[in-house]
Amino acid sequence: MAEMGFAGLSEPWLMRRAGDLHWRLIARAMGQSEALFTCARGEPLYAAFCATRLTIERPGLPRLGGALSMSGRLHRVGRGRYGSVIELFAAGAPVGRVELVTAFVGRGPEGGNRTLVRRAPRVLAVPAGADPALDALARDAARGARAFRAAPDDGAGRWFLPCPALDFNAAGLLYFPSFAALADRAAFEAGHRAGPVRRRAVCHLGNVEPGERLRVTRARRRQGWLDAIRGEDGRPLALLRGTD
Repeated sequence: MAEMGFAGLSEPWLMRRAGDLHWRLIARAMGQSEALFTCARGEPLYAAFCATRLTIERPGLPRLGGALSMSGRLHRVGRGRYGSVIELFAAGAPVGRVELVTAFVGRGPEGGNRTLVRRAPRVLAVPAGADPALDALARDAARGARAFRAAPDDGAGRWFLPCPALDFNAAGLLYFPSFAALADRAAFEAGHRAGPVRRRAVCHLGNVEPGERLRVTRARRRQGWLDAIRGEDGRPLALLRGTD
Protein backbone atom coordinates (compact mmCIF):
# COMPACT_ATOMS: atom_id res chain seq x y z
CA MET A 1 0.00 0.00 0.00
CA ALA A 2 1.66 3.21 -1.18
CA GLU A 3 -0.24 5.21 1.46
CA MET A 4 1.57 3.43 4.33
CA GLY A 5 4.39 5.31 6.04
CA PHE A 6 6.66 5.06 9.07
CA ALA A 7 3.84 5.54 11.61
CA GLY A 8 0.84 4.10 9.80
CA LEU A 9 -1.00 5.86 7.01
CA SER A 10 1.19 8.40 5.24
CA GLU A 11 -0.68 11.69 5.33
CA PRO A 12 1.10 13.24 2.30
CA TRP A 13 0.39 10.22 0.10
CA LEU A 14 -3.19 10.02 1.33
CA MET A 15 -3.94 13.70 0.75
CA ARG A 16 -2.42 13.61 -2.72
CA ARG A 17 -4.76 10.80 -3.70
CA ALA A 18 -7.72 12.55 -2.11
CA GLY A 19 -6.87 15.82 -3.86
CA ASP A 20 -6.65 14.07 -7.22
CA LEU A 21 -10.06 12.45 -6.65
CA HIS A 22 -11.52 15.84 -5.68
CA TRP A 23 -10.31 17.42 -8.93
CA ARG A 24 -11.65 14.51 -10.98
CA LEU A 25 -15.04 14.87 -9.29
CA ILE A 26 -15.11 18.55 -10.30
CA ALA A 27 -14.11 17.70 -13.87
CA ARG A 28 -16.83 15.05 -14.05
CA ALA A 29 -19.44 17.52 -12.79
CA MET A 30 -18.38 19.89 -15.59
CA GLY A 31 -18.62 17.18 -18.21
CA GLN A 32 -14.85 17.03 -18.73
CA SER A 33 -12.66 13.95 -19.08
CA GLU A 34 -9.59 15.78 -17.73
CA ALA A 35 -9.13 17.94 -14.65
CA LEU A 36 -7.90 20.95 -16.63
CA PHE A 37 -9.76 24.21 -16.04
CA THR A 38 -9.75 27.62 -17.72
CA CYS A 39 -11.55 30.93 -17.35
CA ALA A 40 -13.64 32.59 -20.09
CA ARG A 41 -10.45 34.11 -21.56
CA GLY A 42 -8.82 30.70 -21.84
CA GLU A 43 -6.31 31.33 -19.06
CA PRO A 44 -5.53 28.40 -16.74
CA LEU A 45 -7.34 28.10 -13.44
CA TYR A 46 -6.52 25.98 -10.42
CA ALA A 47 -8.91 24.48 -7.88
CA ALA A 48 -6.89 25.72 -4.90
CA PHE A 49 -7.54 24.31 -1.45
CA CYS A 50 -9.08 26.67 1.09
CA ALA A 51 -9.60 24.17 3.89
CA THR A 52 -8.95 20.48 4.47
CA ARG A 53 -9.65 18.05 7.27
CA LEU A 54 -8.33 14.52 7.71
CA THR A 55 -9.96 12.21 10.25
CA ILE A 56 -8.60 8.70 10.88
CA GLU A 57 -10.95 6.74 13.12
CA ARG A 58 -9.29 3.31 12.85
CA PRO A 59 -5.54 3.90 12.39
CA GLY A 60 -4.64 0.28 13.09
CA LEU A 61 -6.74 -1.17 10.30
CA PRO A 62 -4.63 -0.28 7.22
CA ARG A 63 -1.66 -2.61 6.83
CA LEU A 64 1.34 -3.06 4.60
CA GLY A 65 0.35 -5.05 1.54
CA GLY A 66 -3.31 -4.17 1.94
CA ALA A 67 -5.47 -2.03 -0.29
CA LEU A 68 -6.85 1.42 0.44
CA SER A 69 -9.87 2.61 -1.52
CA MET A 70 -11.68 5.94 -1.66
CA SER A 71 -15.21 7.02 -2.46
CA GLY A 72 -16.05 10.71 -2.88
CA ARG A 73 -19.08 12.99 -3.16
CA LEU A 74 -19.01 16.55 -4.49
CA HIS A 75 -21.02 19.37 -2.89
CA ARG A 76 -21.56 23.10 -3.15
CA VAL A 77 -19.90 25.16 -0.39
CA GLY A 78 -21.10 28.75 -0.31
CA ARG A 79 -20.70 30.80 -3.47
CA GLY A 80 -18.39 29.50 -6.17
CA ARG A 81 -16.65 26.87 -4.05
CA TYR A 82 -16.61 23.10 -4.24
CA GLY A 83 -16.28 20.64 -1.40
CA SER A 84 -15.92 16.90 -1.28
CA VAL A 85 -16.32 14.27 1.41
CA ILE A 86 -14.03 11.34 0.67
CA GLU A 87 -14.55 8.13 2.63
CA LEU A 88 -11.53 5.87 3.21
CA PHE A 89 -11.70 2.08 3.28
CA ALA A 90 -9.10 -0.62 4.04
CA ALA A 91 -10.05 -4.13 2.93
CA GLY A 92 -13.60 -2.84 2.51
CA ALA A 93 -13.89 -1.56 6.09
CA PRO A 94 -14.25 2.17 6.88
CA VAL A 95 -11.08 3.83 8.19
CA GLY A 96 -11.81 7.55 8.14
CA ARG A 97 -12.52 10.42 5.80
CA VAL A 98 -11.06 13.47 4.12
CA GLU A 99 -13.02 16.71 3.70
CA LEU A 100 -11.80 19.23 1.13
CA VAL A 101 -12.93 22.72 0.13
CA THR A 102 -11.54 24.48 -2.95
CA ALA A 103 -12.01 27.70 -4.90
CA PHE A 104 -10.92 28.44 -8.45
CA VAL A 105 -8.00 30.85 -8.66
CA GLY A 106 -5.70 32.21 -11.33
CA ARG A 107 -2.53 34.26 -11.32
CA GLY A 108 -2.82 38.02 -11.17
CA PRO A 109 -1.11 40.55 -13.47
CA GLU A 110 2.23 40.01 -11.72
CA GLY A 111 2.08 36.32 -12.57
CA GLY A 112 3.44 35.03 -9.25
CA ASN A 113 2.17 32.74 -6.53
CA ARG A 114 1.70 35.58 -4.05
CA THR A 115 -1.02 37.27 -6.08
CA LEU A 116 -3.50 34.49 -6.79
CA VAL A 117 -7.01 35.82 -7.38
CA ARG A 118 -10.44 34.21 -7.41
CA ARG A 119 -11.82 33.60 -10.90
CA ALA A 120 -14.80 31.75 -12.33
CA PRO A 121 -14.19 28.78 -14.62
CA ARG A 122 -15.38 28.84 -18.21
CA VAL A 123 -17.92 26.16 -17.36
CA LEU A 124 -19.38 26.43 -13.87
CA ALA A 125 -21.25 23.33 -12.76
CA VAL A 126 -22.58 23.71 -9.23
CA PRO A 127 -23.47 20.41 -7.55
CA ALA A 128 -26.92 20.25 -6.03
CA GLY A 129 -27.11 20.21 -2.26
CA ALA A 130 -24.75 21.22 0.49
CA ASP A 131 -23.08 19.19 3.24
CA PRO A 132 -23.25 20.45 6.86
CA ALA A 133 -19.77 19.15 7.71
CA LEU A 134 -18.20 20.96 4.75
CA ASP A 135 -20.07 24.17 5.56
CA ALA A 136 -18.82 23.95 9.17
CA LEU A 137 -15.26 23.31 7.97
CA ALA A 138 -15.41 26.40 5.74
CA ARG A 139 -16.74 28.55 8.61
CA ASP A 140 -14.06 27.28 11.01
CA ALA A 141 -11.38 28.01 8.42
CA ALA A 142 -12.70 31.55 7.92
CA ARG A 143 -12.63 32.21 11.67
CA GLY A 144 -9.12 30.81 11.93
CA ALA A 145 -7.93 32.92 9.00
CA ARG A 146 -9.27 36.12 10.56
CA ALA A 147 -7.63 35.35 13.89
CA PHE A 148 -4.32 34.42 12.25
CA ARG A 149 -4.19 37.62 10.20
CA ALA A 150 -4.95 39.72 13.28
CA ALA A 151 -2.42 37.96 15.54
CA PRO A 152 0.93 39.68 16.20
CA ASP A 153 4.01 38.03 14.74
CA ASP A 154 6.83 37.63 17.27
CA GLY A 155 9.26 36.23 14.68
CA ALA A 156 9.57 32.86 16.41
CA GLY A 157 9.70 29.54 14.60
CA ARG A 158 11.89 27.32 12.47
CA TRP A 159 12.85 28.22 8.92
CA PHE A 160 12.56 25.83 5.98
CA LEU A 161 13.23 26.12 2.26
CA PRO A 162 10.75 23.99 0.29
CA CYS A 163 12.25 21.98 -2.56
CA PRO A 164 10.60 22.74 -5.94
CA ALA A 165 11.11 19.17 -7.19
CA LEU A 166 9.43 17.63 -4.13
CA ASP A 167 7.10 20.19 -2.56
CA PHE A 168 5.59 22.02 -5.56
CA ASN A 169 3.05 20.72 -8.05
CA ALA A 170 2.91 20.96 -11.83
CA ALA A 171 1.08 24.31 -11.58
CA GLY A 172 4.14 25.77 -9.84
CA LEU A 173 2.33 26.10 -6.49
CA LEU A 174 3.44 24.75 -3.14
CA TYR A 175 1.28 21.63 -3.04
CA PHE A 176 -1.31 21.57 -0.28
CA PRO A 177 0.01 18.38 1.48
CA SER A 178 3.45 20.03 1.70
CA PHE A 179 2.25 22.44 4.39
CA ALA A 180 1.50 19.58 6.79
CA ALA A 181 4.76 17.84 5.85
CA LEU A 182 6.77 20.99 6.64
CA ALA A 183 4.94 21.43 9.95
CA ASP A 184 5.75 17.83 10.91
CA ARG A 185 9.38 18.34 9.92
CA ALA A 186 9.60 21.37 12.19
CA ALA A 187 8.04 19.43 15.06
CA PHE A 188 10.45 16.52 14.54
CA GLU A 189 13.47 18.82 14.60
CA ALA A 190 12.13 20.35 17.81
CA GLY A 191 12.01 16.91 19.44
CA HIS A 192 8.28 16.26 19.21
CA ARG A 193 7.79 12.53 18.69
CA ALA A 194 4.24 12.00 17.59
CA GLY A 195 2.32 8.93 16.61
CA PRO A 196 0.15 8.71 13.52
CA VAL A 197 -2.09 11.71 13.00
CA ARG A 198 -5.67 11.03 14.04
CA ARG A 199 -7.09 14.36 12.96
CA ARG A 200 -5.74 17.46 11.22
CA ALA A 201 -7.57 20.50 9.89
CA VAL A 202 -5.74 23.00 7.69
CA CYS A 203 -6.76 26.53 6.75
CA HIS A 204 -4.89 27.78 3.66
CA LEU A 205 -4.36 31.52 3.30
CA GLY A 206 -1.67 31.89 0.64
CA ASN A 207 1.17 30.39 -1.37
CA VAL A 208 4.86 31.00 -2.01
CA GLU A 209 7.34 31.32 -4.83
CA PRO A 210 9.94 28.60 -5.45
CA GLY A 211 13.02 29.67 -3.52
CA GLU A 212 11.05 31.42 -0.75
CA ARG A 213 11.60 30.26 2.82
CA LEU A 214 8.82 29.46 5.27
CA ARG A 215 8.68 29.83 9.04
CA VAL A 216 6.81 27.27 11.15
CA THR A 217 5.71 27.84 14.74
CA ARG A 218 4.09 25.12 16.85
CA ALA A 219 2.10 25.65 20.03
CA ARG A 220 0.82 22.81 22.17
CA ARG A 221 -2.85 22.77 23.04
CA ARG A 222 -4.86 20.79 25.57
CA GLN A 223 -6.06 18.39 22.90
CA GLY A 224 -3.27 18.55 20.35
CA TRP A 225 -1.25 21.27 18.68
CA LEU A 226 -1.49 24.37 16.52
CA ASP A 227 0.99 25.08 13.71
CA ALA A 228 1.26 28.50 12.11
CA ILE A 229 3.16 28.89 8.83
CA ARG A 230 4.31 32.26 7.53
CA GLY A 231 6.25 33.46 4.50
CA GLU A 232 9.56 35.29 4.50
CA ASP A 233 7.79 38.62 4.90
CA GLY A 234 5.68 37.33 7.80
CA ARG A 235 2.44 37.00 5.83
CA PRO A 236 0.16 34.17 7.03
CA LEU A 237 0.12 31.11 4.78
CA ALA A 238 -1.51 28.25 6.68
CA LEU A 239 -2.93 27.35 10.06
CA LEU A 240 -2.97 23.69 11.08
CA ARG A 241 -4.77 22.11 14.05
CA GLY A 242 -4.20 18.46 14.84
CA THR A 243 -4.30 15.61 17.33
CA ASP A 244 -2.29 12.40 17.45
